[in-house]
Parts: sequence; C-alpha cells; structure tokens
Amino acid sequence: LTMAGSSFQIQVRHIQVASKQVANLLAETIGEAKSGVAQVQLLMKLSKKYSNCHSKDDGGNLGWVEMGWNPEDPRSPRGGFKKLGNDELHDLICNALNKNEIHQGRVYGPVQTKQGHHVLIIANEFKTDRIL
Repeated sequence: LTMAGSSFQIQVRHIQVASKQVANLLAETIGEAKSGVAQVQLLMKLSKKYSNCHSKDDGGNLGWVEMGWNPEDPRSPRGGFKKLGNDELHDLICNALNKNEIHQGRVYGPVQTKQGHHVLIIANEFKTDRIL
C-alpha cells in the first residue's frame, strides 16, 4: 500500500548570543527590515558579526530540515526525516511550525536553548510531494 505524502524542506539560519537583551535587539532590528529576502540578508550579516555559533561563517546557516507528514492522518506529526544538529532548536522549530508561528522570511524568536538565545529565520522553503 502506498500513500501519497507530502514533505517540505526548510533552510534555517540563526544568530546565537549569550544575552537575552542582545537577542531581543537583534530580533527587533531584523524585524524592522522588509519581510522576506531583506530580513534573511540582514540576519546573515548580523550573524557574521555577533553570533557565537560556528555557523556564523556561513551566515548563520544551520542547514536544512525535512519535515513530513501524512495529510490523511490528522495525528501524523510534522517532524520526521532530516534534523538539525541541535535537537532543542529542531524541536522548537517543529513546534512553532505546528502552531503556525514561524513563517518563511520573517524573524522568529528569540528562543532559549542550552547554547544561549537564538534569533531564527526560515531562509528558503521547498515543498515536495512524494509517495511514502
């Protein structure tokens, strides 16, 4: 039995800082830019300058997350295939997606993990349909 499923990949970029105040300022600054490419580019620039994460050299790029779910099963989780290296951030992003709180090209956060305070953005999103 094959079921049509749907999955999408999102590219996550972030800035990681130690202080909540700094994270709030960064989120505010990026939030004032025009939603979309302008916010992504600003986050990339600020990440290079301020982030404590090794991803700063790549504009805060945390990589791609593949999310998947079965549209015919309302209980099917939207998490699943490819995960970010940081489990805590991965779960935060999955939860925000499930609640429809995070949107492509718009700043999200700050959120706190053991690593510090993160300001996040979904830089790109690709939707693919597949046979499961």
